[in-house]
This record gives sequence, C-alpha cells and structure tokens, in this order.
Amino acid sequence: GGTGNTSAGTANTGGGGGGQKSGVSNGAKNGGSGIVILRTLKGHTSATITGTYTHTTDGYYNIYSFTGNGSISWT
Repeated sequence: GGTGNTSAGTANTGGGGGGQKSGVSNGAKNGGSGIVILRTLKGHTSATITGTYTHTTDGYYNIYSFTGNGSISWT
C-alpha cells in the first residue's frame, strides 16, 4: 500500500523522516532536528546563555528552549 511519497521530519521536534518503499526511486528523508527544553524556578536568574534559544516565563518558572547548539550555566 501507499504511494511511495516520503517527507522529512519537522524541524525542532525530533520527528522521524519518511521511510523508503521498495522499488520507489525517491529515497527516505531525514528526521527533524531536536529540541531541548529546560524549566527552572525564576529564582535562578544569573544564567549565562549562548546559542540558539528562546526564553519564556510561566508563573514561577523560566523556560529555555534550545533549537541549535548552545549552553546555559548558573553562577
């Protein structure tokens, strides 16, 4: 069954790519890139952050979402 069409995984979700059906010329596709999400209490405010990230807040929490290389450290 199936048409043999494949698609790549969605970026920043870690989703898998499409497989390849036997005898179909269009190949399997890459999986999506990953994401790392950190949630910390707002009391941890002295963070040094590098890389590709977003910062949001939710109540008493800081939420950091990294979608590329990066690092976070607290002093």
